Amino acid sequence: MNCWHCNAELIWGGDHDLESSDWEDYDMVTNLSCPKCEAFVEVYNKRNTEIDWNKNALDYGISQEKSGEIE
Repeated sequence: MNCWHCNAELIWGGDHDLESSDWEDYDMVTNLSCPKCEAFVEVYNKRNTEIDWNKNALDYGISQEKSGEIE
């Protein structure tokens, strides 16, 4: 990703998880910096509010049969 101000390649600084109580709409922020003009960029990742039963049901300890998803 390039800097909007000087077009230099941005340097990745890290990813940070956001607490759901403080950030309802976002779950992670990535910070980037420009080595040329010293601009600082934060990119927020939109939180997925839907439960994907195929990926997350076991994490929640809920089976599809118990939730009524499967008859």
